[in-house]
Amino acid sequence: MMSRALFKDVWITVGWKLPGLIALTLASAFFEGATVASLLPLLSSFSGTHSASADRVTSAFGSWFEAFGIAVTPQLMAGVVVVLIICSGVVFLFQAYLASRLQAMYVASWQRRMFSAFLAADYDFFVSHKAGDLVSAVTNEPNRIGLVFSQLNLIIAAIFFISVQIAVSVFVAPIVVGLFVVAGALLFILTRWWALRAMEFGSSLTKVNAELLADTSEIVGGVKFVKATATEGRAVSRLAATASRMEALSFGNAFDAQLVRAIFEYSGGLLIVALLVVGPSLLSVDIGAILVTVAIFIRLFPRVTGLRQNLQIADFHMPAFRGAMQLVQNAQSKREAILPEPLDAWRANGPVSIVFDGVSVTLGERVVLDDINIEIPAGAFVALTGHTGAGKTTLLDCILGLRRPTHGSVRVNGHTLDSLSTATWRRRIGYLGQDPILFNASIRENLSWIFPQASDEEMLFSLDRAAAGFIGRLPDGLDTLVGDHGSKLSGGERQRIALARALLGAPDLLVLDEATSALDAETEKTVVTALSKLKGSMTVVAISHRPALVDEADFVINLSGGKADRVVSPLLHQAQK
Repeated sequence: MMSRALFKDVWITVGWKLPGLIALTLASAFFEGATVASLLPLLSSFSGTHSASADRVTSAFGSWFEAFGIAVTPQLMAGVVVVLIICSGVVFLFQAYLASRLQAMYVASWQRRMFSAFLAADYDFFVSHKAGDLVSAVTNEPNRIGLVFSQLNLIIAAIFFISVQIAVSVFVAPIVVGLFVVAGALLFILTRWWALRAMEFGSSLTKVNAELLADTSEIVGGVKFVKATATEGRAVSRLAATASRMEALSFGNAFDAQLVRAIFEYSGGLLIVALLVVGPSLLSVDIGAILVTVAIFIRLFPRVTGLRQNLQIADFHMPAFRGAMQLVQNAQSKREAILPEPLDAWRANGPVSIVFDGVSVTLGERVVLDDINIEIPAGAFVALTGHTGAGKTTLLDCILGLRRPTHGSVRVNGHTLDSLSTATWRRRIGYLGQDPILFNASIRENLSWIFPQASDEEMLFSLDRAAAGFIGRLPDGLDTLVGDHGSKLSGGERQRIALARALLGAPDLLVLDEATSALDAETEKTVVTALSKLKGSMTVVAISHRPALVDEADFVINLSGGKADRVVSPLLHQAQK
């Protein structure tokens, strides 16, 4: 069933190239079979003697040439063999090129498909999945799916090759061929258990791969904490435990493949010896026919053994296809609603007003926000306060369109967010979190992430507004590389570059999520001073418990027990604390 689904998916992805690949595979098998068959009349033309059964093949070649009035000679047959070998090689190269190209194309299409599906999903999709699982899915599973595609191609090639070779052998010794086919079928049945176990190994490997990647990402990302607490041993033990499980699965699958290969090869060897001993007397088959057939089947043994191994490898990696399909379908079921671009009438091109009208948000059985009714005037600087878990971040998520209210609505300039284009709305927002996201690239590339068309002048103006004048003192200026996650910069420098990026493009709304909580007092003062200069030019909503930022707010919204209280005077708010 899954193989059928995979073929359907491949067909949708690569189109007409799939039957082209199958046709080339069949042509390759035909030329290989014809090459082997042509050796019989070639040898007969040199020796001048033929066994009765060998004459069938020789007669077929002879009849074909006689139809064109051409005499069969050793030179002619040698030329035929050479031509067939060349044709076989050329077709094989074309087939190998197309197979490799389609495999790479299929893997890349899955990577794009998964990443696109993930990013098109709503925020809840990411909350409900471990980051390591998603990263593993994009980086590992498409390659495993590509291996399944490769193995299925090899399986088809092996079936075609074996079929053609058996057809040639039937001309020589049909009884011997029958015995080989029966023996091969029995061996396939006997080794079916290992194929089923390979599928179980593959399902387990998908989970262990994701766990290993998640553990590695977490430990590498938190290496400062690990080293500062001298818990390297515990980190290594955690990774080692997962690696040991992967080791057991990989060993089991690898050994099973060799065991199956040994069963096929050594059983085949015993069958060949038995045929050579009892064939002429008990089966009344000419020894020459047996030798020719045995020679063909010796050539077939690697293909038959390979066929079983290909099936086992495909079974081992097939769970990756099943898991990837389920994950993509899950992401697609969580896809954010796509609305057409709105009319220019709602676009503020300046500070926006935001109204929460009876907004309630329930996560599971927990009521996070309960009937919130607040208004944030256009151009206001608002601070959100409250204890941990009070719903501050959820409130921001509603503004950003990342979280839909369970009840009520959020209105921007009088329009409900549900009626607006989410993408257009978010492009009018500048966002800065507690841990600024900087890519391992230059300052210029980080600043232009949201607005690639931004000029240097616009970037420098934005940096100036964010009090990031230190950029001018860097030797490479905007082209300075910031390192992994901005590791080459101080915390304050990272925060100010991220603030400059948020301000680039003159957003209508600036959202700050604990943006100054990790800064020292001096750096915080610099950032807050920069933010105070933005008053009136845009609406600012900031989560903060730090007095420096709260004191700059026009008013404070305090969240507690899912309810919101508005404190007009920050000084009054401080007095109540």
